[in-house]
Amino acid sequence: MNTNACLDIGVVGLGTHGLHRAEILREFGQRVYGSDASPDARQDFERRFGDDHFETPTALFEQDLDAVVITTPNKFHAPVATEAMERGVDVFIEKPLANTLKNAQRIATVADETDRICMVGYQSRFLNVCKILKWYIDQDYFGTIRHVQSAYMRRRGVPGRGSWYTSKEISGGGALIDIGIHVIDLLLYFLDESGVDDIMSTTRSDFGSRESYAYLDMWGEDDDTQMFDVEDSVSAFLEFEGDTTAAVEVAWAVNAESTHTYHIHGTEAGARLDITDVLNATADVHQSLQLFEARAGGTDHYLDSSVTTNRNDPYKEQIETFIDAVATDEPPSINTVEQALAVQRIVERIYNDN
Repeated sequence: MNTNACLDIGVVGLGTHGLHRAEILREFGQRVYGSDASPDARQDFERRFGDDHFETPTALFEQDLDAVVITTPNKFHAPVATEAMERGVDVFIEKPLANTLKNAQRIATVADETDRICMVGYQSRFLNVCKILKWYIDQDYFGTIRHVQSAYMRRRGVPGRGSWYTSKEISGGGALIDIGIHVIDLLLYFLDESGVDDIMSTTRSDFGSRESYAYLDMWGEDDDTQMFDVEDSVSAFLEFEGDTTAAVEVAWAVNAESTHTYHIHGTEAGARLDITDVLNATADVHQSLQLFEARAGGTDHYLDSSVTTNRNDPYKEQIETFIDAVATDEPPSINTVEQALAVQRIVERIYNDN
């Protein structure tokens, strides 16, 4: 990291995610400003970071900022990000890029027109085990990858019934655009793809509207009388160019074990990546990478390998990458607005397919 960088960085949206990103920025020695319409949120920010906070993003952008981190509900990503970039401010947007493909394209267009840095928060790419798996893929260790079996499912994990997460107007969707979008992003990252030839998919809402929805914990307030017009699970089958395929299972709630895994099926070797609950900062995170081969040396045999590496904090690494990009005025090659837009296109196709 550029240790001499001391930038003025705003955070728009001072909920749990915003305060966490503000804490990371402060750890890296940056001057932090905040914005939120909620007086309570601004008060929480003031107790931890001081009184440099504002009711509106417009007032925040009058502070001569170098960059802004956007952690608002999805609907507000586009207006905040485009205003920032038009004012000459570099932008980091928590995933997804936007609530709709139209708004995501608007962000990408303004980023291109203003030549501002626009990075999107797909932190799984920064996990050490994901970087290692990507390295093996790039070395052709697996030969031709024919299929990837992927799943991100929570036994119970609806993030607050009646919250903005369960409103299609505000979020753009449910489980797919919330957690499934991480799966699609990693598939594109691993396979070095930007789109798909064909998609078959099904979306379902089996749990969110149940009066008898049983759970042990929930991130947000549980109010089943409020808006829940989104899906809570998705099954999709993607076909990429070159006949590589991927199966995707996503669920906020399922009567099975929670899992976040990827099974790579290659012509020369295979792999199993397990990052279950890594995106839940309070969870007992489990990460593992196993490699599988079959060889004929001596006599036919199987060779299974377990990869051991240091655990890292992907949230900090992606913010560090963003700070470096802003300080050097060099756009990052990872988590770009173009990569996020490719993810959003697939999400839109799945929703339009149902």
